[in-house]
Amino acid sequence: MSDKLGYKAVIIDDSSQARKLLKLMLLELAPEVTLVGEAENVDEGLKLIENEQPDAVFLDIEMPGKTGIQLAEILLERNFKGNVVFTTAYNAYAIKAFRLSAIDYLLKPIQEDQLTEAVKKLKEEKKNRDNQSRLNALSENLREERNEVLCIPSQSGFEYLPVSEIEYLEADGSYVKIYCINNRSLTVSKNLKYFENALADCTNFIRPHRSFLVNMDYVTNYSKSDGGFLILKRNVQIPVSRERKQAIQEILK
Repeated sequence: MSDKLGYKAVIIDDSSQARKLLKLMLLELAPEVTLVGEAENVDEGLKLIENEQPDAVFLDIEMPGKTGIQLAEILLERNFKGNVVFTTAYNAYAIKAFRLSAIDYLLKPIQEDQLTEAVKKLKEEKKNRDNQSRLNALSENLREERNEVLCIPSQSGFEYLPVSEIEYLEADGSYVKIYCINNRSLTVSKNLKYFENALADCTNFIRPHRSFLVNMDYVTNYSKSDGGFLILKRNVQIPVSRERKQAIQEILK
């Protein structure tokens, strides 16, 4: 990275108005970011990236011809060293796909605080060794609503796990243990709030207790004894906290 240019970025978006707005916002909110070019389609964008080798690409998804996801796939194949942030005007369902896939995105119209946070994260984040898994998960999540896939951070990068296979998650200090069907379990170096946010739009997941996040598809019963607890198909008992008891009872009616 050149000291003179600071942090180099490009914008790829078929809307000239969207490019202009993002350019003005970056100029005002992130003067350390130097825009070295812009493009209105994937082919032009690819040439621009190859010539400039930017540190970041602000990439629209829906463009005439090839999509932003297709461009991201090409960049991964060519071992692009920078980071990609998708910009999108997609609906709430698609935003769920981004969250599940652990993919960085800015929702149009872009808000100042979101852009500032994205730039901060870009500058701090090292290139992940397994961006391909996150991109594969996003492609799958965008294709079909029931094929929901959660990207799980791992020591080697990311792996993805069908949401429908997750029975419950349990907090364990600064880690979370994910219990899945077929007695499979994973331990992840993230807190439970991370997964609560990622699964926020999956309506079958609830948090009955500060230490648990549960897939209601695997709940068979609710017991009021011993303060209240959920019984899962694998005969595991999940405690229900006093403050969440009424909400859980309403859901189970």
